[in-house]
Amino acid sequence: MNFLVPLYLLGALAVGVPIYLHLRRKPPKDAVEFGSLMFLQSTEYPPVKRSRRLENVPLLLLRCLALLLLAGLFARPFLSGSDQDREEAAKRTVLLIDTSASMRRAGLWEKAHAEAVKVLGEADARDPLAIVAVDGAVRTVVDFKAWQEAVPGRRKELAEQALDGLEPSWQGTDLGRGLLAAADLLADAAADEDSARDGRIVVISDLQESAGLEPVAGATWPDGLRVELRAIEADGPTNATLAVAPTADPGRPMVRVGNDESSERQEFTLRIGDREVPAVVPAGESRVFEVPADATGVVLAGDGQDFDNRLFLSPRVATPVTLGFLGESAADDADGSDYYFRRAFGRSGLMEPRFVDDLGEAPAILAVARPLDGAEIQAVRGHLEKGGRVLLVLASSGMAGTLGQLAGLEKPPGLEEAGGRYALLEGIDFDHPLLAGFRDPRWRDFTDVHFWHHRKLDAAALPGARVMARFDNGDPAWLDVPVGRGGLVVMTSGWQPHDSQLALSSKFVPLLYSIFAGQGPRIGEARQFFTGDTLPVKAADRRVVLPGGAVRELAEDEVLVADEPGIYRLEGGTQARRYAVNLRPSESVLRPLDPSALEALGVPLAAAPGDAVAAGEMGKRRLRAREAEEAQDLWRWAALGLLMLLIIESAVAARGSNAKAPMEGVPT
Repeated sequence: MNFLVPLYLLGALAVGVPIYLHLRRKPPKDAVEFGSLMFLQSTEYPPVKRSRRLENVPLLLLRCLALLLLAGLFARPFLSGSDQDREEAAKRTVLLIDTSASMRRAGLWEKAHAEAVKVLGEADARDPLAIVAVDGAVRTVVDFKAWQEAVPGRRKELAEQALDGLEPSWQGTDLGRGLLAAADLLADAAADEDSARDGRIVVISDLQESAGLEPVAGATWPDGLRVELRAIEADGPTNATLAVAPTADPGRPMVRVGNDESSERQEFTLRIGDREVPAVVPAGESRVFEVPADATGVVLAGDGQDFDNRLFLSPRVATPVTLGFLGESAADDADGSDYYFRRAFGRSGLMEPRFVDDLGEAPAILAVARPLDGAEIQAVRGHLEKGGRVLLVLASSGMAGTLGQLAGLEKPPGLEEAGGRYALLEGIDFDHPLLAGFRDPRWRDFTDVHFWHHRKLDAAALPGARVMARFDNGDPAWLDVPVGRGGLVVMTSGWQPHDSQLALSSKFVPLLYSIFAGQGPRIGEARQFFTGDTLPVKAADRRVVLPGGAVRELAEDEVLVADEPGIYRLEGGTQARRYAVNLRPSESVLRPLDPSALEALGVPLAAAPGDAVAAGEMGKRRLRAREAEEAQDLWRWAALGLLMLLIIESAVAARGSNAKAPMEGVPT
């Protein structure tokens, strides 16, 4: 039983009035004086004590009941809790739990588990509930179907058992994908039922700033969905980090130690085997330290958060890289561009190059310096569409057709030989990612590079083209043209001595490596992977020794994903290979996430009490209550019952008065 205006129930306090009046009843005090007694002296007698007790209890009960019924009538009663009303009011809940590596901090997972159990305690066993765990991947632990099929009395027990089976992994945090997966789970459940219900996602996480929110940008959310954030705070929020640092010398590996800006300590220790190296890193800064070439791991001691204080290293080995150069000169022609391209990507301790002329072998690094035929155009376009990068050197004005087809133009752009004296570079865009390595004043000077010949090109004819550098006469020199998921880097002049001095400059090799950054080996970095990465498995590999020492046999074409940090040893070929797998650097960034960042991305966060959305929800509940009260009209039955009760009360009161009338008429 509910009431539309419960304030009127305070009128039920009036029930105390008839009780008080019944208890206060006293014998009449009126006295009649007789003349024959007026001369007699009165005698004082002690007053007779009368115990106060209720008389005519049925009449009292009727009057109290009438007052209670009158108060209930004004409060406008109605019945709620019917199946239909409950279905409309019930909400589907998805409990989204962060199980990433940052949840391994001391005491953090215990707090998260307790908060999850608290959410289960708040939920009604009849309301649909699902549990989803998210780290680098999304896993549905309990879905709506399993919840509904379980016995209602054991649903919470089922969910608690699922929670007990969870623990933090070593993966990164992809909270954005987790939110989208939870929203899809709610949308699918709503599509399977006729009744409309609101949904909510309860997020239990430490809410790192690096939680991976990119997937939710521009996402569409189901109607009535609210996301409730329950942030779990660690006892010690500061953290020191340990990562591999780039180095130009393969024989001198380096590690970088970073210290949180709010840290209260700056003295740490690097443990490398039996060696201990003191590391002093002020708060908010980082320092680079050299480690022995044969080191397989480094441990950072002195940090309060130790989940990310171990770094694994593997021996540096030359990375096999497939390169392709499509040009008109011979590979041994010192005046041709192919000659300098091959020497720029020569064999070293970091790279083992393999040059191919067939595009069917899918070269990772590809440069084009001649016109292409139809089949070659399709192959290069496919490479670009998949996210590759191609360097197109316009060696002559006859390459206009190749440029137009690779850029997706309907007709070739205008391309002609530029006359006049030599040209110099100016207006270099050092903010472009491909030229960011030359931003330092020590490397940004290109004035000693002369360009004897170049081709004139209108950059506006190439959709989305960004000019990275111009010649001093204003003509574009280097351009970046987006094609599919990849990029086409265009040079309007070659690097061979006939066209320019670029190949003979100290800038040539760094420029090529910068252009193909991410397409080939990582120059100066140790060969390492991160948790969640797929390790390269060759056909000859038959088994893998996991970091804990367990041996796992590999099936044919099996994908090997690194689930935990450590050294993975692949065996079965002529030579065993080792891969170092470390924690993702983003997991060490423990700055808290501002909820406004989620709101800016369109995530429908749960409203705080008192704001407009909360008022809207309250208004909906009041409207449902008013509709139920008007449909039931229980107050009419209450009024009828009150009328009948008053009639009965009048009859009982009259009967009591008639019974006392003869007593009053007896002669004295």
